[in-house]
Amino acid sequence: MVAKIRHLYPGGNTCQGFYSFYDYMVSSQVQRKIVLKGGPGVGKSTFMKKLGEDFITAGIDVEYHWCSSDNDSLDGIVLGKQQFCVVDGTSPHIVDPRFPGAVDEIINLGEFWDRQAIAQHKPAIIKLCNDIKNCFARAYLRLQEAGNAYQECKSYYEEARDITAVNRNILALTRDFVPISSAPGNTRHLFAGAITPLGLVNKAESIIDSDYSIFAVKGSPGSGLKNLFAHNLNLLELYNYYAEIYHNPFDPNEIDIIILPDSKIALLDISSIFNYTKYLPAIKYKRLLDFDQFSPNIPEFASSLLDNARKRFASGISEAVSHIGRAKKYHDELESFYVPAMDFESINLTRQKIFGQLIQSLIY
Repeated sequence: MVAKIRHLYPGGNTCQGFYSFYDYMVSSQVQRKIVLKGGPGVGKSTFMKKLGEDFITAGIDVEYHWCSSDNDSLDGIVLGKQQFCVVDGTSPHIVDPRFPGAVDEIINLGEFWDRQAIAQHKPAIIKLCNDIKNCFARAYLRLQEAGNAYQECKSYYEEARDITAVNRNILALTRDFVPISSAPGNTRHLFAGAITPLGLVNKAESIIDSDYSIFAVKGSPGSGLKNLFAHNLNLLELYNYYAEIYHNPFDPNEIDIIILPDSKIALLDISSIFNYTKYLPAIKYKRLLDFDQFSPNIPEFASSLLDNARKRFASGISEAVSHIGRAKKYHDELESFYVPAMDFESINLTRQKIFGQLIQSLIY
């Protein structure tokens, strides 16, 4: 049996600050949730990566939930059909057991460190933690400024759009997209990409299979494009259909992708700045709708203002990435004080024990 591997983001650096969808990583029916605690460099991400590899080798499906602030680190893994998950429970995504002992448990990797060796670097550790905090504060200020520029861009298209035509096309496309029946369940909210130290990244190729029918849409901010996604979300929730909702990693109030796995269809914004189609296999769109056609008369005075707002938006994103990248460098330096103080052999034994327990539950 070949394991299915998917790559997702449960949280992100957004114009609203750090935004978390951690509660949607697994359903409320999860059988066991393991929360990893401990400082930077204690091996939480490596623990999850190796555990994921163990399950893939055993033919078990794995979802990798990546960290938006470190391109090589994980925030969590989900195993099987969402029966089990292992998550990083440290800042900024504080996770505590909801049903201690019955479902949730804590593994504190801090138990495997040499505290005295770490304490020798106390002043440097405190300074680096403060430096990281300041970097993110500045990054979120720049993303907030980019958000203001984005809202300005939206206002010009909203003023010019033909709302009657927009609504007519939303209703027509929705009739084609939402099936008469589908798998029941709650909607699941996540990100397919993130603003990271390496810029804007996405992993949409792992969540949109090659045999999916794609309803592609595009359009400028404010053209009515996002109204389509909001309408479809409301309808899916009314029908109680299971759907995966992938929010925009810059503005989490907006949606970029809706997937109905049971029907093998996806609604995809191909004009998103996250360029979801870049790594997708050659696909043919079942439908393609350009919402800019419904805003044909942008005021002449708005041309230069739009250009200026777009430049401010791009500048805000770029400078935020720079701050997040600087935070990553400080974080790497911080980890260097912890790594030599860790008993990784004992951590590996703990991981092997957990694997043995979980694989037995999945097989039998």
